[in-house]
Amino acid sequence: MKRVLVNKVRCKKCNDIIESIHTYDFKRCKCGAIFLDGGKDYQRYGWGMNQSGNAKLEDYIDFSYSVYEEE
Repeated sequence: MKRVLVNKVRCKKCNDIIESIHTYDFKRCKCGAIFLDGGKDYQRYGWGMNQSGNAKLEDYIDFSYSVYEEE
């Protein structure tokens, strides 16, 4: 089982650091290139959702931290 401890990323385009703290806590960076959701319950993130649509996976740095526990 995966346990999320920190759900946080930094956008390389606008240098905004966003963190999702609780379930359904949808966050988007200032320029709109990346988003993050899920808090400590799950991790969902994406990119390329802004008007230009040209963001790539390389445009963010993942600061998230998770541990896997045996059931």
